[in-house]
Amino acid sequence: MNIREAGNYFIEQCSSLYDKSESEEIFFRVAEHLTSKTKAELTLNKKLSVDKDRLDPIILELKTNKPIQYILGYEWFYNCKIAVNEQVLIPRPETEELVRWILQILKIQEMTTPEILDIGTGSGCIPVILKKEYKQANMTAIDISEGALQVAMKNSSQYKLDIQFLKMDILKPEFPTGKIFDIIVSNPPYITQAEKNEMHERVLSFEPTEALFVTNDDPLQFYKAILFFAEKHLATEGMVFLELNSLYGQDVEQLFDQAGFETDLRKDMYGNTRMLMATKKKPADLFQQASK
Repeated sequence: MNIREAGNYFIEQCSSLYDKSESEEIFFRVAEHLTSKTKAELTLNKKLSVDKDRLDPIILELKTNKPIQYILGYEWFYNCKIAVNEQVLIPRPETEELVRWILQILKIQEMTTPEILDIGTGSGCIPVILKKEYKQANMTAIDISEGALQVAMKNSSQYKLDIQFLKMDILKPEFPTGKIFDIIVSNPPYITQAEKNEMHERVLSFEPTEALFVTNDDPLQFYKAILFFAEKHLATEGMVFLELNSLYGQDVEQLFDQAGFETDLRKDMYGNTRMLMATKKKPADLFQQASK
């Protein structure tokens, strides 16, 4: 099948799954994967062909609501191919924004060899990009899931990056060393059971529930644990960067405000409150704030 025929066939087969524009976007992802050609090359060269025998199994998997990223085995994140499977969340554009913010701060402050910790690393997309873009950083990443850590290590190895990965539960934060970090970053679970009904089956059936949902219906559960950890393991003037549930962004900000952190709450590209930077202040700074 030539590209035009394959595209029309794909859109027709997936008409019950996606609207036309989304089907077209997914088709080009599949076609790029099957032909090793870029979207531009596929668009310009109409004589290129797609093997229907390889296309049909992908369509069959899509009809089970399996995300295309899990079918292909990767997602693009910060212009890097990040391996994914059902042990890890699919990296999303909002997380790219958080990573970009951290990189901006690192470069503005000209940090020499910052110690950075990623909590709940999943695919490892955050530490991989931070280490790749800011090579002098010392990166540590933790996750409770052995399967997730295997994926993260695969991504780190793919780009030949020196990242320390540890299996650890942030809800029981006994860190194996007395290391102090300059930056702690996390995209933790923050979805309550009540929000489940609003989510698509593609997420509920395939993405790991332990990376999505809080266990006790407290949307701040993991943020409280991260704050507790940061109070022990974050350097003075160190920073915590968090991705947020937009419904509870101000609640998380208040949590860190009350603990004496200086906070900066930001919106994402869609106008949702999705990111927080919290800076740990010196005791003298806290005294001055309290006396005002």
